[in-house]
Formats: sequence, structure tokens, C-alpha cells
Amino acid sequence: MNRKDLAEMLEYAADLMEVLGEGEFRAKAYRNAARNLEQQETDLSELAARGFKGVPGVGPALAPMLSEIVQTQEFPYLAELEGRIPPGVLELFRVQGLGPKRIRALWEHGVNSLEELVRWAEQGRIRALPGFGAKSEASLLEAARYALANLRRVMLPVGLEVARLLLTDLANAGFKAELAGSVRRGLETVGNLDLVVVGTPEQVRPVLGRYVEEVQGEVLLGRLEGLPLRVFCTPAASFGSVLVQATGSRAWLEAQGPIPPGLASEAEVFQALQQPFVPPYWREQEHIGQPPPEAPLQPSQLRGLIHVHSTYSDGSATLRQMAEAAIAQGFEYMVICDHSQTAAYAGGLREADVLRQWAEIEALNAELAPFRILRGIESDILPDGSLDYPDELLARFEVVVGSLHAGLNLGQTEQTQRLLRALDNPYLSILGHPSGRLILRRKGAEADWEAVLERAQQNEKVVEFNCSPYRLDLDWRLMLAWRDRLYFSLGPDAHSVEGLADIQYGLLFALKSGLSPERVVNTWPAERLLALKKRG
Repeated sequence: MNRKDLAEMLEYAADLMEVLGEGEFRAKAYRNAARNLEQQETDLSELAARGFKGVPGVGPALAPMLSEIVQTQEFPYLAELEGRIPPGVLELFRVQGLGPKRIRALWEHGVNSLEELVRWAEQGRIRALPGFGAKSEASLLEAARYALANLRRVMLPVGLEVARLLLTDLANAGFKAELAGSVRRGLETVGNLDLVVVGTPEQVRPVLGRYVEEVQGEVLLGRLEGLPLRVFCTPAASFGSVLVQATGSRAWLEAQGPIPPGLASEAEVFQALQQPFVPPYWREQEHIGQPPPEAPLQPSQLRGLIHVHSTYSDGSATLRQMAEAAIAQGFEYMVICDHSQTAAYAGGLREADVLRQWAEIEALNAELAPFRILRGIESDILPDGSLDYPDELLARFEVVVGSLHAGLNLGQTEQTQRLLRALDNPYLSILGHPSGRLILRRKGAEADWEAVLERAQQNEKVVEFNCSPYRLDLDWRLMLAWRDRLYFSLGPDAHSVEGLADIQYGLLFALKSGLSPERVVNTWPAERLLALKKRG
């Protein structure tokens, strides 16, 4: 890392703050520091060694953070900011000519992906937005198409939204169509979009129009703004057989043997195979030979929201707003888990802030009863495996979620020991987003996960599945392997009221992992959840 690299990171963080519409003073401070860093002639390591003294714009609040970035080669706050912006909106940074303020303007008006930007520009809707015109619309359309052509994979929510648009177009035209492929099976990322449609290629192609590039037999091939598209056309009498084949996965299909042709529904296919119906989410290589759960988790069984943030740290909604949203959605309790003091980049709570928050929680609980806000914290797991805050304060939290936010590049052995020490801490309730990965952007920590999860089982610690589509962490394959030995929490990691909806991805991957309702602690009453820490 050199001065330019660090300056670019600060500029990008400022960009993200502007997209989020917050931290205007901080964004200006970051940009000022970035400019001054680039103007320095001293080597970055030397600047860091002297605490950036003498660098204009780098004061006592910013200097320690910059020194830590240089030392660890990581910028946790940058990752946190990225995690709060939908992936599709982040993709807009790929479009030449779009800065953060214009990206925010597009996002506020409903343009939340490259696909949407292209669609709006093609429809002449961009020019009608404040600050845009016909000329800028044309240049943005060209630039957005170029950006899309260079994309390879997208996150699951993007694939689902693109599929929804296509299925709506087909339904409006009178065609029976179903989603297939990896999107239907619910994989974390999507490399192509597959659909099955009742009709001939000649009948279906006009509906899909510009998205189709060629026809191979009964399959239409093309791209939906950069995402490869396959549309399998079939007579109604063969719809079920084709849908099973198009859904996959390849390994699962091979394990079934030849799929009977000419059957109208999936139910008929499984009947012909002489086996019970297998849900699409249970058709991966990892599921071969394992029956799906007999009583899968239902949304109505969730009683608590665990791991949400508020304006006390880096959330955009107040405690009251988050609580009222949880009540409106039928939950009995909510575990507030704002960032701890080490995460100063995310507004981490000092002890005085914690006590102030607890006072507000007590008042809200009295007002909103029987709904209950539990006193939680997302405590950073420090480099030595200890938790943020002294023991006397940790002991007073009702739920402690311990998470990795920095030091993700440690070696496997060192990272494993760090996590084991955290799991030995008596005050830890839940191991939060264990690898710290960010889908398509950051791999996350490498550790001996068998050893880590075995220690969690031994110490009766809960392991989080972080429902944010940017994380989806712990990996569902590990949850599948440990589904009968560990307890898991579904944590939306919501930084806004809208973020509470990410619990849907937790439900999907709980199904994909075969978790029984009993193994998901969100189905427990609050008192049972609190008993975990008491035992610790």
C-alpha cells in the first residue's frame, strides 16, 4: 500500500457516505485527508510511524484509523459501508460518468441496478430526473451497457429480481413460465438465468425481444443486460420433465438416473422416479442421499429478530423505529446489536453510549410491552481473540454477538486460534458472521471450520447465519453438515427498517441447510435465548 492507495480508499469511503446520504462532515474530512496525503512526499510507512503528524486534515480522530489501515492492510469501515448499499447500486460505480451524488439520485428514484439503469434509459425515463437530460441519458446508456457486458456473476437478489421481470413479461403475454437453474435452487450467486416456458421458440421469442441472440433447437439463448439467459421451450405435456432437468443441479440429476420424458408436472416426474417430491432448494450435490427435513422451518415460527443496528452506531433508524417495525411484522422481541467501541469507524459505542442506550431500551420496553428489546452488542473479536469491552460490562449485556471485522487475512492456524479463544469466552452468546466474507467482493477469513464449530458445540455457543445477501455467512454447506449438532441464529444484520426483510434469505438458507425449527434460536422465546448467556 502506498499514499495513493490509501487516498483512493478514503475517497471511495467518502463516495459511499454520499451515496448513503449521511456523514457529510466525515466525507469532506476523508476527501480533504486524501488530497493532502497525495500531496505528501514522505513515504506512507514513515507517515504512519509518526502518526501522520504534520499532514493537514489528518487530526487525532483520523490518524489512529489510518495507522491501523497501514499496519493491517485492511479498512473495516469501508467494508461496512459497502455492506449497507445494495450490490446493484454499488454496480453503478462501474458506469463511467456516474458519481456518488448522481448514484444516490438514481437510487432514490428506484434505479437500484445496472439492469434498471439500462431499462430506464432505453425507456427515456432518465432524462426526466432532476440533474439529467437527453444527452446524459444517451451517454449513461452506452456506459451502462458496457459495464453490464463485463459482469460475470451477480448476487442471488439480483438474479431473483431479473427473473421476476422476465416472468412478469411472459405471464402478461399469456405464457406459462417457471424459474429454473441456480436461482430456483437458491445459490448465493448466479452465473446465468434459466427459465422454462410452455410454447415454441417462435412463439416465445417475440416476447423476450432484444434479449435473445440465437436459437439452439428448443432453447433460446441470449443475455439480459450481461447475465446469460437460457429459455427452455416445451409443450405443456412435457413441462414437468423439462423443468426438473433445467433446475438441476447436474450432480443431483446424475444421481437420480434418467429423468422420464413427456411428463406434465414435477409431481409426475417424482412419482415416476418412485420417490417423494424433492424441493428445488434440496437438489445440490451436497443433498444427494439425504432426505429433506420432514417439518421445515416456517416464517410464522420465528419469534425474535436477532442482530439489528440503530442510529446509536451506524444504523439509519432509531431504536423506536426498528422496534415498531419488528412489532408490525409480528415479532415478540428484538436483539439490538450495535457496534462496539473498537469499531469507531462505524460509530461504535463507548461505555457511556451503552448506558444511554440501555436507559432508552428500558423506557421503550415499558411502553411497548409485551414486545421486548434485548440489550445486545456486536462486539468485535479482537486480534488476540478477546471481546471488546471489559468483562464487567460484557457481563451486563443480555446477548453478546462476537464478530470478525478486521484481521481477516491472518493465516489459517492463527485465525483458528483466535476464533477458538472467542468461543471460550463465557460472555459470548453468538458467533456472528463467522468468516466475515462479502459475497463477490471479499472471501473472508480462512480457518479450520471443523475445529471452530466443534468448539462452539462443546461450549454451547450459537452460530449466526448472517442473512444479509452481501454476507450469507456461515456458508450453508457447513450448516448442512452441522445441522444436528449446533444451534443457529438467523441475523438480518439490518441497518435500516428495510433491512429487516433480509430475514427471508435466512429462511431460504435454513431450508437449504435442513435446519429444524428447534435448531434455529429465533424460534425460541426470549427467556430461553437469555439462558444461553447465563449458562456461559
